[in-house]
Amino acid sequence: MTAASCASCGAPIIWCETEKGRRMPVDAEPHEAGQFHLLAFQGRVLAVHARKDRPIARAISGSALYRSHFASCPHAEQHRRTKR
Repeated sequence: MTAASCASCGAPIIWCETEKGRRMPVDAEPHEAGQFHLLAFQGRVLAVHARKDRPIARAISGSALYRSHFASCPHAEQHRRTKR
């Protein structure tokens, strides 16, 4: 997984794809408040929500958890899209 830099705050991030196919930045380092497992799959990085009731989350429960960069970036509001 290749780290990039946030265009607003300069922090290291990893671009990944959510289960719904949307791009999402996550902090490059695991975090205790993380909610996502990251999986490298066919040249992409997939973010899988770590809810305990999900079979895939239980299967990879020992892996590190990552936090969405929207939770830590001081400029996150500038980049959020409005819901359609």
